[in-house]
Amino acid sequence: MIESIPSLIGFLKHFHRRWLDDPSLDPRRIPPALPEVLATIYRELGALIENRGGAENGWRAPFSTQDVLLPPGQLEWIDGMVEFAWENQGNWSARCPVSGIDPPVYSNWVEYWEPPQQGHQRVCDALSHFLTGHCLQEAVMSCQNLIAVDESDPAGAVKIALEPLWLGGHHLGDEPAGDFYFSPEWEVLVMRGDGNAWVGAPEHPLRGLVAPDKKFQVLAGD
Repeated sequence: MIESIPSLIGFLKHFHRRWLDDPSLDPRRIPPALPEVLATIYRELGALIENRGGAENGWRAPFSTQDVLLPPGQLEWIDGMVEFAWENQGNWSARCPVSGIDPPVYSNWVEYWEPPQQGHQRVCDALSHFLTGHCLQEAVMSCQNLIAVDESDPAGAVKIALEPLWLGGHHLGDEPAGDFYFSPEWEVLVMRGDGNAWVGAPEHPLRGLVAPDKKFQVLAGD
C-alpha cells in the first residue's frame, strides 16, 4: 500500500522504469518557492514529468496523458500560490500555497460543481493526497496497454489477483479520485472510476486478462 510520498515515489520509479533509468532532476532546476512535497516530487521524478511523449507512442506520457502535472519550467506563481497542474483541455487548474510542507490544494474545478462556485476554491486538504491520486491516474493512463472494462469493481474486471494500492482517495472535492489496485506478478495497475475499471500495463497484453463476459474497450496497445 502507498502510505506516503516516499512510497509513492518508490512505486512510480519502478513502474515507469521503462521510460527512463534515472528520473531524478538536477535540484538547481527546481524553483526555491515550492512546498516541500512538490519539490520532492520534482527532485525524484522531474525528468519523467518533463517527458511529454511523442507521436510514436500516441502522445502518452508518464505524467501528462490525461491531465498534466506541470514540469518546473512551466509553473506559474499567482496570488501567493503556485499553479502546478492542468486539466488536459484547460478546463481547470490546480494551485497550492508556496509555503509549508504539505499545503491544501485549490482549483477552479468548482465552477463545474452544482451549484457552481467562482475562482479557485479549496478542493483537497493536502497536496500529498492530491498528488498521489493524480500521479497514479496518469500511471494508468500512460500505459502502452490500456483498456476500460465495463465493471465498477476492479476485482470483477480481471481474472488475476489484485492487491490494494491506494484506496479512498479524493482529488477535486468530495468525489473519489478512484481506488487503485496492483498485480505485482503481472505488473497491471487498475483504477476504479466513472463506473469502469481502467486497466493498464506497461508491457503485458490485457485482452486475455479480462474476466469472462465483461465488455471492454481497448484504448491503447493490443
